[in-house]
Amino acid sequence: MILELTGHEAELLRELLAGYLPDLKREVARTEKRELRHPMVERQELVERLLERLPARAA
Repeated sequence: MILELTGHEAELLRELLAGYLPDLKREVARTEKRELRHPMVERQELVERLLERLPARAA
């Protein structure tokens, strides 16, 4: 799937993901049940990959 975003949309998405990531990391760290933790770790990894792919500043 290809998702095209305007510069403004990409910047906003980056801000949203960057704001969500610290809370998600805390939640992962506090979760002891493996069956709950694994999906959260996968989500954290996805957010980190998306942040790597989104430009730091929209052109």
